[in-house]
Amino acid sequence: MNEPQPSGQRQTTDDAPLNPALKPERDASYGPDQQGTDPMASVSVQKDEGRAWPMIWAVVTIVCVIIAILLLL
Repeated sequence: MNEPQPSGQRQTTDDAPLNPALKPERDASYGPDQQGTDPMASVSVQKDEGRAWPMIWAVVTIVCVIIAILLLL
């Protein structure tokens, strides 16, 4: 079992962490002096792109409902 340690020999969290994977780390690869590009500058959307998806979902839903009704009969 765990024995209480004398007050002069207490371990700090840096000396013996319970889970070393949870040790706080700072990512120094990006800093305030580094600038990136605007994500919206690289977006390319064509006119009427994605307008067919509501119809596709409606057809898929209707087909699934018909299959479910046939399975229940």
